[in-house]
Amino acid sequence: MNEQTDRNEQTRLSDFLDWWIETVIKGNVRRNTYTAYRGYIDNHIKRLLGNNRLKELTPAAIQQFVHTLCTEERGLAAKTVRVVASMLSGALECAAGYGYIPKNPCVKMRLPKAAEKEVEVFTQDEQSRIEYAVERSEDARTLGIVICLYTGLRLGELCGLRWENIDFENKFITVRKSLNRAENKGGGRNKTVMLEQEPKTANAKRIIPLPDFLREMLKKAKSESNGPPVISMKNGRYVNPRTLQILYAKLLKTAGVPHCKFHTTRHTFATRAIEIGMDIKSVSEILGHANATITINRYVHSLTEQKIKGMRMLNAYFRDKKAADSMS
Repeated sequence: MNEQTDRNEQTRLSDFLDWWIETVIKGNVRRNTYTAYRGYIDNHIKRLLGNNRLKELTPAAIQQFVHTLCTEERGLAAKTVRVVASMLSGALECAAGYGYIPKNPCVKMRLPKAAEKEVEVFTQDEQSRIEYAVERSEDARTLGIVICLYTGLRLGELCGLRWENIDFENKFITVRKSLNRAENKGGGRNKTVMLEQEPKTANAKRIIPLPDFLREMLKKAKSESNGPPVISMKNGRYVNPRTLQILYAKLLKTAGVPHCKFHTTRHTFATRAIEIGMDIKSVSEILGHANATITINRYVHSLTEQKIKGMRMLNAYFRDKKAADSMS
């Protein structure tokens, strides 16, 4: 056995993961993803498996790790367990590629099934009350809520939207950036910093058509704006997403609407679009989903209602046809 092979066999998982995330991952993923991975490693993997040598990581040890994550007193949600396990598998696949281990021990692991949560959606009445509250609000930033209700923008995409991204003549918005909070690796007093980043996927970079009423609202807002962001502070700077979430919560209270996450505006847009008959492929592209299957699975309830509505129309067609036949 040569010296390099012996050193590889003595390498502990915690040491390998520290090398992997700093050398292989950092710089190749969004900063938010790096921060999330770092948290999974430090808070979960090192705690349960970190002292194990790579060669000791058998399929059984990996399966026990997954089981513990699911069943601890403060166990993780199934969806989070799947993300942690997937990240670990990627790291160990890399370890196998570099000769630390003969093969990835995660290949046979069984993961908990992550149930798809039913999405929260504002009713038409609640949406009307929200829009009325925005009309009466003296805070220009509340326009962002209406933008999301009629375009499906994510919160970070809204906060990163600039006037240069809006084509008033051709009536569309181009999504190019997202404003998100990430861990501050540069030191200083603040633990986190705001970062303007590329959208998380290629599909998230997209063009969204503007309805005429929203274009007019945005034209008016631009004439009163004093900075490049569409939704800005009084000094013309970007609005922190957390600040907008607080403003949104207050507006819901004013409107007499039960509190829901800001992301509910996006779900509401998708649901309304399906309700009025927009085709799924168009809805999927406007939302920036990787494919229409994601849209179908997420908004299955809205699609069911559309199917019922369609069948009622078919039923009316059958009755009318029968009546016409009987008179001929």
